[in-house]
Formats: sequence, structure tokens, C-alpha cells
Amino acid sequence: MSKYEPLREHLARLVDVVWAAKLNEVEQIIGTSLPKSAREHRTWWANSGGSLVHQNAWLDAGWRVERTDLMRDVIVFRRLRIGGTVIAGQSARSEQTVRNPQRLAEKRLAKELAALRQPTTVTLRSEWTTLGDVQRTPCSSAAIPSDAGVLRFAAMDGDDIVTALVAARSVQQVYRSLRLRTTGQENSDDSGFGAALLEKAGFDPKAPIECDVVKPGNAWLLTDGRGRKANLDDTDECHLVAQLLYIQELQNGRKSVLM
Repeated sequence: MSKYEPLREHLARLVDVVWAAKLNEVEQIIGTSLPKSAREHRTWWANSGGSLVHQNAWLDAGWRVERTDLMRDVIVFRRLRIGGTVIAGQSARSEQTVRNPQRLAEKRLAKELAALRQPTTVTLRSEWTTLGDVQRTPCSSAAIPSDAGVLRFAAMDGDDIVTALVAARSVQQVYRSLRLRTTGQENSDDSGFGAALLEKAGFDPKAPIECDVVKPGNAWLLTDGRGRKANLDDTDECHLVAQLLYIQELQNGRKSVLM
């Protein structure tokens, strides 16, 4: 009998769809230590089967490895078919005789949440495009996009740099509002956003204020190594990018505000 037979039996008896297992849990089930390669190489947890008895243990039980996170010693198994082996069918029937549907639902929910509660790393990669000094760069400049984006305004406060980050549905509108205020055209600023930004950030409207922007296509969101371009046209996602950039400003030791 393979030393991984207890793992097959354990999976076959589960009534759940997903099982997020710590490596030490797997070792407790099989009653011995996993080989060194199981902790160092993701290929050990592949779903090839064949002559690989350890992989056949979960494949024969009707499961497959969906995700490996060897940095955190976590393996996520997902059921391939309902019922699995004969053991699984017998186990499911016996479970139903002693547990009510509410209890089964609670257990399944708890197991699903165990996978969802695994630590997640969210990373932002972004590229700034320079727009220049607000007082010197006109609103009509071709460099200022009219679509959504995240703006960063920066000014000096003594020897320190102060920044203000804005998640904008229209970069041009936000930029225009601040420029009208800094160039003494307050009466032309219908939105009043420029005045609010100056007040909250503590900027001197007569001092130089540099502006950068993260444009659509220049921001990527990565979750546990899997990434995609951020959709800045989506208001919530644009705000998420702005919040992550704001946190980066604070971590870099800069005084900053988020609008």
C-alpha cells in the first residue's frame, strides 16, 4: 500500500469542493514527512498521475491540485467530480444521516472561507507621465488627457515635498480647475475643486506646483503574482489605484493627501 493512501482516503471522504491544506496537515494525514521536493518544487504537486503514486492519491479520489503556495506552505485542492470514489459516496451518505442540511452548509461554507482567508498580496505597478508646472502648462496642451487617470500634484513646503493625489474621471477637468486657481482666474472655475485641493493640500497658489499623471494602460494590478491592466475608467478601480499610490507616498516619507 502506498504511503499516500491515507491522503486518498481523506480526500475521498471530504464533502467539500475546495480544501486548502497546510503541508503539515498533509504530513499528519499520511503519518510521515513529505519529501524535500514537495516543499521546494511546484511540479511535485502537478496533476500528471501515471507512475507518480503521490499524484494518483488525489487524482484517484476525484481531486486535483488547483494552486500551490510553497512560500506559505499551502496547497489548494479542488474536487473534479462529485462523489469521488466509493469511499466518498459512503461517507457522504453517512454524513447526511447524522447531520442536518444546515450543519452541512455551515461546514462547506467554513471550508470555502478557509481558502479565501489565505494571505493575499496586492501589488501596483505604475508609470507616471510628467505634465509639468501647473502655472506654465496650459489646459489646451496635448499632453493633458481628457480621459480618466490618477493625478499627482507636488509642491515644496520648506525643505519637504507635499503631494496631493486625485482619482479623476477627467484628468483635463481636474487640471483645469487647479490651473484657473493658480493663475488668478477663480471666477472661471465652476467646479471649485481647485480651491478645495489648494486648501486641503496646503499649497501656495503662487508657488510652483508640478503635476504628473498615471494614464490608462500605465497601471497594473497584481494579486499573488497574477496581473492585469487596471481599468481606470471604472470609478472604484481608479480610486483603488489612487489609494495604493497614496500609501506609497506615505511609505516614502512624504506628506500627502488623497482627494
